[in-house]
Amino acid sequence: MNARTSPGAVYAAPVILFLVLAFAMPIVIVVWYSLMPPRTFDLTLAFTLENYRAAFVDGYGKPLMWSLIGATLTTIACALLAWPTAKALHAHVGRAAAVITALIALPIFISESVRLFGLSVFMMPKGGILAGSLNAAFGIELGSVLNTRLAALLGMIYIHFPFMLFPVLLGVEMIPRDRVEAARDLGANGGQVFREVELPLAMPGLMIGGLLTFVLALGANAEAAILGGRAVTVITAAIDQRFNYGQDWPSGSALTVLVIVVTVIIVLPVLARFDLARLTRR
Repeated sequence: MNARTSPGAVYAAPVILFLVLAFAMPIVIVVWYSLMPPRTFDLTLAFTLENYRAAFVDGYGKPLMWSLIGATLTTIACALLAWPTAKALHAHVGRAAAVITALIALPIFISESVRLFGLSVFMMPKGGILAGSLNAAFGIELGSVLNTRLAALLGMIYIHFPFMLFPVLLGVEMIPRDRVEAARDLGANGGQVFREVELPLAMPGLMIGGLLTFVLALGANAEAAILGGRAVTVITAAIDQRFNYGQDWPSGSALTVLVIVVTVIIVLPVLARFDLARLTRR
């Protein structure tokens, strides 16, 4: 080994090579395809912006907006549910908390489609578990929730909640108990303690959970297909149609690039606001 060669560079070389081949190169190829003439299957130098123009004028804005709105609402709802859950789990450390945490994590290891089909049975207006229970207990006739945007949103929250909870739980564990007690001794009420002490200290975990949930929810195709039916068309479904059914790889690549650009615009400013080294030191 050359004396000037850093051991860190040598150890990082396999990782860098893997990222170049498995991450950077596919993106380069997708961008290249997005500049090809429509329905072209060979990479050429005949570049055109026709696919991007078509993405804006052929009605793909609505699926993209639904994907962004659905991912945003899913992230907000998961955060609102994850915060009290994480606080409760952290406050009751012990066997019961470990069992509850394991039960929350267990669905991650089960096929997403299986869980969504089970949720669709739960939501069925007649013969479904929810409708049957409400009718038997209270005589309430539940209308059709399945095949609506609400059903798709509920499915997204159900699927992505664990990805929000565990980073938030990590953030809650970063809150020193003595600071909370000191704030209360100085006369701070519950809202002030939350705003001035707990939320800033737990923000790195909350932001990681938010980013993870948002990015995963942005590509939520199964939830829309199984629970939303024809009421919801997400951008990932439109991309799948362009690649597979339409056999128009350049058009599908252009839509993919637009999703990547939107994701980067949203994610990078958030990543720049928190210190990852602070989390890794814990």
